[in-house]
Amino acid sequence: MSKQVKVIKQVKAGNVANVDTAQKVWLAGLGAFSIAQKQGTVLFESMVGEGKAFQVRSEKLARKVSAEVKKVLDSRMQPIRIRLDALRSEAEAKLELGVGRVMSYAGIPSKADVDALIARVDKLSRQLRAAK
Repeated sequence: MSKQVKVIKQVKAGNVANVDTAQKVWLAGLGAFSIAQKQGTVLFESMVGEGKAFQVRSEKLARKVSAEVKKVLDSRMQPIRIRLDALRSEAEAKLELGVGRVMSYAGIPSKADVDALIARVDKLSRQLRAAK
């Protein structure tokens, strides 16, 4: 029985230690909660301030990067715009020439022909009025 008595004593001693440890853990938890509650507002305000500062820095960086990208794109697009304008002008000229040829072939007078005819009719009208 002496062995059993030793085991019982050890269990009882262990239980006391476990209760003591559990109580310390509980108290530590309460302490952490109390500290968090006291410092929570300060910490929260600190995080809000840091968030605002980060947002300002991020927006500033975004504007800077955006301006740099726009500058690079504009410089690279300028030669393309110039070339496209030249091609458009060339295409318009060829189209006008082709339309003029088709109209001439079909016997339709050009604008220059119509303008010349109007000028001639005006001149003849003036001559007739002067002759009366």
